[in-house]
Amino acid sequence: MKFFDPRTFSNLNTVITFGIIVVSNILVALVAGYYLDKWTFNNKLLLIVFVFLGVASGLYNGIRYLLKEVDRLERAERKRKAVHDRDNDNHAD
Repeated sequence: MKFFDPRTFSNLNTVITFGIIVVSNILVALVAGYYLDKWTFNNKLLLIVFVFLGVASGLYNGIRYLLKEVDRLERAERKRKAVHDRDNDNHAD
């Protein structure tokens, strides 16, 4: 096993970014729900609603990020394969 493998760091970056997206959405919703609840009813209803909205938003944005990342990796792989096939065709002549 290599000590420095760029794919490992790329995968780790993807996982960390997914986690940051989800947690940050939840925290923003939590803070917004807390202050709105404190300012209005003060019965923790808005806090609970906003936490659920934050979880839903975080998962939605996180999954959307993962799908974009998969699409980017697939395009890069197709491009690499096309270049490799083109190079093999040139060497066969």
